[in-house]
Amino acid sequence: MSAHRYTATLLEIADATATAQTGSTYAIVPADGDGQVDSNQGFRVFVFATQSGGATSPTTDAKIETRPDGTNWVEVATMTQLTADGSRGELKSITALGPFLRARTVLAGGTAPNHTARIILASDGPFRLIKKA
Repeated sequence: MSAHRYTATLLEIADATATAQTGSTYAIVPADGDGQVDSNQGFRVFVFATQSGGATSPTTDAKIETRPDGTNWVEVATMTQLTADGSRGELKSITALGPFLRARTVLAGGTAPNHTARIILASDGPFRLIKKA
């Protein structure tokens, strides 16, 4: 079992909103003094989300995406969809990451629900995130 004690927040929506959110784009880089080989470093993501309101089948999804080619985003982890008022917390494995990543929420339904979310990248080795424009 790996202890994922190194963390960084990718997206935090503290005030409920009925608008889908896309977090900043980050580059993942080694931390100073990082002796871990990249291919041995494991990453997971913690997703905490709430949903309330909305009408006609409202849903909330949280996604983590990577961009291996500088242009196209590829989904690497998705939270189990919220389909009713309530909250969910999940830990998702990530099998591979490109040089850039982001987190986002996607809302659907006749009327989008209000939602909050906190998405945290975690690893068993040190890393840093550099915010990209």
